[in-house]
Amino acid sequence: MRQTEYIWPIEPKYKVAEHDKYGIRKNHYVLFKERQHSGFDITADIGTEIHAISKGIVLKSEFDGTTTEGFDAFNDGYGNKIEVLDESGKRIVYAHLRQSYVNEGEEIKQGDIIGITGSSGGSRVPHLHIEIRKTNTEETGLKNTIDPLTVLPKIELDKLEKEFTLQPYEQLWKKLVSENPWDFTQKDIPYSEDPEYIR
Repeated sequence: MRQTEYIWPIEPKYKVAEHDKYGIRKNHYVLFKERQHSGFDITADIGTEIHAISKGIVLKSEFDGTTTEGFDAFNDGYGNKIEVLDESGKRIVYAHLRQSYVNEGEEIKQGDIIGITGSSGGSRVPHLHIEIRKTNTEETGLKNTIDPLTVLPKIELDKLEKEFTLQPYEQLWKKLVSENPWDFTQKDIPYSEDPEYIR
């Protein structure tokens, strides 16, 4: 299969936090311990349109509240997600949506608007989690995925300076982009049990 040339699902406009990056998170803001992060997070205003990074077939369009630790709740897991099998055989995951606009089995084209951003599932700051799995697998983790930044068009992310100010998420976001990005606790996320803000 030929290599797919991807586009960005959303144009990043806010500062990138260490917590957003692919790799190992030293302090996960749901589990509060070290954890693998198998994608890249794009902080975005709620309701931002999400574009398909490639053409493909929708494998899943559903709510997923499960984690690898076995938890299953409205504020765990990928939240509202879309999984797409692209033409190169990779599975693309778009997670933490407010709403999906596509259905299982639907064929989509690159650039199609497939949903809008939110803060559902295991999200504590509104964003899109974009995950690219090496094959058509349901398994996540670093060994099964690639860093999206290695295949998405190059953007100078370190030059992004815009601050995210939406309440009640701003306090946590400011910690995530501070000089001590892993210095947060459950007390910094008082809205984590509130479906008004985790959705």
